[in-house]
Amino acid sequence: MSFKISCQGATSITSFVDFLWHKLTPAVSDTIWEKMIIKITGDMRVTCPAFNGNRANLEKHILISLAEEENFDNYWQYIHDPESFFRTYTEKHIKMYCSGKGGEKIKTFFKICLDDIKNAILSATHESTAVAKDTSSTASEWLDLFCDYLGNKLIFPRRDLISIEHQEIKDMEFLKEAMSTALDPAMKKVEQNFSSRNIDEMFPEIGKILSKHLCGCWKQCPFCKAICTNTIPKHDGDHSVPFHRPRAVNGSNWYRTDHFVIDCCSSLVASDRLFALTDDCNIPYKNYRKAGRNFATWNITPDSSTQPYWKWFVCHFRTKLEEKYQLKFANRGQIPDEWAKITKQYVLDELKKQ
Repeated sequence: MSFKISCQGATSITSFVDFLWHKLTPAVSDTIWEKMIIKITGDMRVTCPAFNGNRANLEKHILISLAEEENFDNYWQYIHDPESFFRTYTEKHIKMYCSGKGGEKIKTFFKICLDDIKNAILSATHESTAVAKDTSSTASEWLDLFCDYLGNKLIFPRRDLISIEHQEIKDMEFLKEAMSTALDPAMKKVEQNFSSRNIDEMFPEIGKILSKHLCGCWKQCPFCKAICTNTIPKHDGDHSVPFHRPRAVNGSNWYRTDHFVIDCCSSLVASDRLFALTDDCNIPYKNYRKAGRNFATWNITPDSSTQPYWKWFVCHFRTKLEEKYQLKFANRGQIPDEWAKITKQYVLDELKKQ
């Protein structure tokens, strides 16, 4: 009779353990997936120069990359839709990381995460069993202890185990052994599940975390489309940038002509020149805030200095800019001869010094 009861007890514990691992295994897979995303993102922020600083550092690397590639379409996206370009740039580098040296690191990260959770489950099994044996706990109480010991190491809601919490568990030691025996096969299944998943599924989440760390204000100068460098998306105070661009970058032309404006807005606001807000409303550049709307929220400091980068860009893509904007570099918009002397290597060296 006792043998029959013992068998029934073992069967009950086996079904209890089978159900518990049925719930635990996908939870382990999900937890490892989340931890992997965090580890990969963290490693990218350390090992990828473009992502190991603030947004200004990222923009510097983007400008270097754009100059090295000399792809006008990429420049066009960066100028007119910078937020979209930043996302594209980030996605590209995530793919490069995962398919390059980062690929081996990902295997190491997975092993670390798997071992950590395996040890956490084993420890929770032993600790909860030790306490349950001393207090003659029920299955429900053992599950409470087990989940408490797991804590935040595993994404595992206790409410998923309601259907087995009323089972009768008399042999806690056998429960511990059954849980421990099932551990390695379950971890093998987790490993197989991970191998079958496409790492590309992580890219959007990695991109979101990187974007969160590197986010900032996306407002662009109404004159030249330079991006505000404030690191807070909805910051107080005016928008500003350390360097503005020649207005030709944004396709600006002198009023009632098809000639580009090659001056920077920072030098224009120091001049007596006017810009046409509408056909019957001309405003001095120095009083640009009176134009209201986007103009009123920008602090454009009068300054005659400009970055050589955008002068090189205008010279290098002169024909493309004329075709795209249907304007000419002529008369007041004629490109100065000294701009043509600026080399790509020079602007790259200047950026790398920053």
